[in-house]
Amino acid sequence: MDDDGVVVVVLGVRRLSSAGEAVRSVRPGGAVTPVVATDGPTEVGRLARLRIADLVGCLRRMFAEGELPLPRVVFDDMGTVCAAIGREPADDHTEVAIRVRGGLIVARADGRGAGHAVADRDASGGRAHEGRGQRDSADAGRLTDEA
Repeated sequence: MDDDGVVVVVLGVRRLSSAGEAVRSVRPGGAVTPVVATDGPTEVGRLARLRIADLVGCLRRMFAEGELPLPRVVFDDMGTVCAAIGREPADDHTEVAIRVRGGLIVARADGRGAGHAVADRDASGGRAHEGRGQRDSADAGRLTDEA
């Protein structure tokens, strides 16, 4: 996760569908690293790993060799990533995202749509759209001003 400008989206296993939203929202050439978090790493974490491995296997059969861009997926069984970004503890409903630039957190959002809100920031660190960095939905992830 050392890449500059990378969006890191920490998702509880019940919020994994939001990873696709973050990936679609990032600028061309941008990177998104989904981090899978759970409060039950023994059972639920293993099931999440199995489902993601199954999904990757299906995608490999659908794409020609070398054409499938695989995102980096991190499994945070010990809560290390959540602690590093100041979000403890993670549970199965967690959805928090950060953008890292120059080794520093330059944007942070929490709640539904957090990955979209952070990925929607432009390359200079400003908001790509007018408004307060959130989607039209009332429960959208909100950007915080802390960095």
